[in-house]
Amino acid sequence: MKKAKTPKMPSLAGQWTGSFQATEIEGTLVIDLEELSGHTVGSVMMFPKTGTPVMVGKIWSIYAAPDRAFAAISLNPVNPQFQNLVTWEQMPQVFPNMEIAKKAQAVLTWTDSKMEVHWHSDIERQGNATLTRNDPTRPSALPTQTMNWADFKTHVTGLPPRKYVFRGQQKPWRLRSHFHRTGRSDLLRYTLDDLPTLHRHLSARTRHIFNRQISDENGAFLHLAQHHGFPTPLIDWTYSPFVAAFFAFRKITISDSKKRNAGNVRIFLFDQAQWRDNVLPIAITAPALPHFSLMEFLAIENERLIPQQALSALTNVDDVESFIDFVEKLHTKQYLTAIDIPVKERETVMRELVLMGITAGALFPGLDGSCEELRERLFPT
Repeated sequence: MKKAKTPKMPSLAGQWTGSFQATEIEGTLVIDLEELSGHTVGSVMMFPKTGTPVMVGKIWSIYAAPDRAFAAISLNPVNPQFQNLVTWEQMPQVFPNMEIAKKAQAVLTWTDSKMEVHWHSDIERQGNATLTRNDPTRPSALPTQTMNWADFKTHVTGLPPRKYVFRGQQKPWRLRSHFHRTGRSDLLRYTLDDLPTLHRHLSARTRHIFNRQISDENGAFLHLAQHHGFPTPLIDWTYSPFVAAFFAFRKITISDSKKRNAGNVRIFLFDQAQWRDNVLPIAITAPALPHFSLMEFLAIENERLIPQQALSALTNVDDVESFIDFVEKLHTKQYLTAIDIPVKERETVMRELVLMGITAGALFPGLDGSCEELRERLFPT
């Protein structure tokens, strides 16, 4: 007889969130895992409701057995004043007379969407958590209307000015940051390792040396990097529905728009005025509770920000639509909707946007924008 094969466990990579219960404390737990050189690595962020500091753990590798996995975790508390990690040399000054674990051992069992975690620490504390993982690549479930271009113009020009912000996408994908669309999850590693490397390289190319310790400058630095193609935990928005339409249709060719079943582009509408009234922004991604925070950054070294009427959402959430849906249910309000416009209207849309002054040359000052605008005008395909 052939030996029965052990079912292969699903990948651990992704964002897992839920609640935990431990010795004398409970709260929210977030585990972000990703693949690095054939190993699963990541971070753990523990947010107690009261009494003890936020804890951050680094998972350097996970050892998999047929039906479970084992993780060794090194721990650091978070300074409640500066939101940075406290080294163990600094512990007596920041947390005098407090016993805090330095290491933990965890056992993980999981399916595609659910994880059970059990751990014990080096100070004889134990805990467990039940976490869930959403699939951020599944189809969007947003409330959506389909409109032609004429109806879209009528609709958006009737909205209160600056109450909404807009985002245009070529496809009706779920909202995700560029960082999360790369398949990465560990924003702690990104913050501590990747961004310092990026800062060193960009500082050789910019006249201004960004001080990443200042929130406004760090945001401007991220926004600049995002606009030049580097993955960041930002999602770009604009106050102009017509700028959003440009980005939705920008990379669609005339020949593509004439295909049968060409589909729709998507314009997201986000009620930023209501969101700001009800949700406090958080200016960091890690360590921080799951959040979606609207930010308006300084236009340092970034000529694109003003003509695009741009602002960004900083988020540490992989499945943004599910997070916003959760907040909507919590507040009994609707913040996010979408409008789909048929791709076949591409020629009409781009022609009218030119008349509005919304072109690549206007939105992307410099050679790239000018060449893209002239290609659109002189070499229509």
